[in-house]
Amino acid sequence: MPQHKRATRRPATPSADSSTISDPRDAAYRHLSAHAARFPDLIPSEINTGTLDARDAALAHAIVDGALRRWRTLEYVIELVGGHKGHELEPRMRGVLLGGASQLLLLDRVPAHAVLDESVSWAKRYIRHGAGGMVNAILRKVAAVRGEHIENAWAHHIDTIPLSEGGSLVLNGIELPEHGRRRLGIACSLPASLLTRWETMRDDPTAWAMHTLCKPPTVLCTRYAPDIPDFEQLESHDSHDHRIFTGNRQQLISVLDATPGMWVQDPASTATLARIELETTPSRIIDLCAGQGTKTRQLRAMYPQSEIIACEVEPKRLGVLRDLFKDDDSVRVVHAERAKEQFVGWADLVLADVPCSNTGVLARRIEARYRPIDAQLKRLVQTQRSIIQVAADLLGPGGTLLYATCSMEIEENEANAQWATGELGLDLRRAARVEVSAQPGDRAGLYQDASFSAQLTKP
Repeated sequence: MPQHKRATRRPATPSADSSTISDPRDAAYRHLSAHAARFPDLIPSEINTGTLDARDAALAHAIVDGALRRWRTLEYVIELVGGHKGHELEPRMRGVLLGGASQLLLLDRVPAHAVLDESVSWAKRYIRHGAGGMVNAILRKVAAVRGEHIENAWAHHIDTIPLSEGGSLVLNGIELPEHGRRRLGIACSLPASLLTRWETMRDDPTAWAMHTLCKPPTVLCTRYAPDIPDFEQLESHDSHDHRIFTGNRQQLISVLDATPGMWVQDPASTATLARIELETTPSRIIDLCAGQGTKTRQLRAMYPQSEIIACEVEPKRLGVLRDLFKDDDSVRVVHAERAKEQFVGWADLVLADVPCSNTGVLARRIEARYRPIDAQLKRLVQTQRSIIQVAADLLGPGGTLLYATCSMEIEENEANAQWATGELGLDLRRAARVEVSAQPGDRAGLYQDASFSAQLTKP
């Protein structure tokens, strides 16, 4: 009688259908698994929380934020206790272990038994039945690593890690690396290559690295608002032209709708245009990389009588810009490729807020922190110089180019400004950096990103 092999049940595939998302951990683990398939080249993406209520959706976001912000920290712990390097694991296994570790080490009010039970069940359902045992064994060991929360700021101790909310977490039974740079990289979840670069700019990059662990507040620029209503959700910021918003998303929409001339913008971003020094008011302005239109709005507020061209290449952003300025006759939204041909020699002022490595905003752009910095810079600098060339062509004689980044890297900043003077014959009038401010646990009013700007003129 022929023997028949027993059929094995294939694991379920997480559906993209929002209605199939059963709980916050399911939403978080699906999202992290997708990121794990791309790591370290992560891209910004929204968590699909389906029909989860606000409380469950908030938990899903907290799990993902912790895992993305502390990816290297968590995988270091997982490797020590479980014996598996992250890149050796299949994406779903990597995702569920990261999500589980994020809760066990970084979230205070989440019961460990719930994390273990639901993580094991998810692994059995979406990886394979036997995967549950591996997840259970590793996450139990991760849970045992968690020691007490101490109030003292992290001071490079090998048996503690810094926490985003301030203070440190004691590690039971494991230690961080002995080597200082590698220890800092694991503690703050940053690549060693980035820290090596930062060491060339300042002897001790600890403050910059620790800043990336901060959970940034929502900062509103009030500089151009004629009146600032007395909303209870608005708190002071150390920059008198800004406020901290503490409410929810719907309240934010209501506050912004009720306050013309106010928008979400960090002080470092505001400073790029606020510090420009021009002898005459520009009548024709081009925002060459307008993005979501924040600096276009700032230009509109600074120069209300000027004609402004807002440019983008990405269709979705063009749509956002057109919707934002649909009732404003002073702002025209134009595809950047068309502007290159139509407005040669036209502008008095061109703002080129170029795509960059985002190393000055890693606390906000947590997905950008793991990308290989050297390869990224090689590609980005070429793009940035191409944009500078276009910007110079759009300027009329005596016109001003304001070049800007949210990077801290010399190649993207001072080196590009010098290239523009040497290769394009522009005159460098001013170059300035805005440094990051605030450490984990500091009050929200201290928070600030980093930025760079250079003001150049065309002879």
